[in-house]
Amino acid sequence: MDPKKMLSKEISNKVRGQISEEIVTETVNQFFKQGNAFILLELINLRSEFKSLKNELQNKTENKHNSLHKLLVP
Repeated sequence: MDPKKMLSKEISNKVRGQISEEIVTETVNQFFKQGNAFILLELINLRSEFKSLKNELQNKTENKHNSLHKLLVP
């Protein structure tokens, strides 16, 4: 069996219902075409997404603390 198809099938089984099979196939094809550059770009994207989610979580936490403080201190 073709390595691309094997990898696509394995990933599709792991992320079933979360990511479409077409997206998985496209991503695997890009990986095989670009190799290490693809991994580097994906890592950069994941780091920026992680940073964004971290900031969002910190903002929610700060808002909860501020709301609680306003309730307790008139």
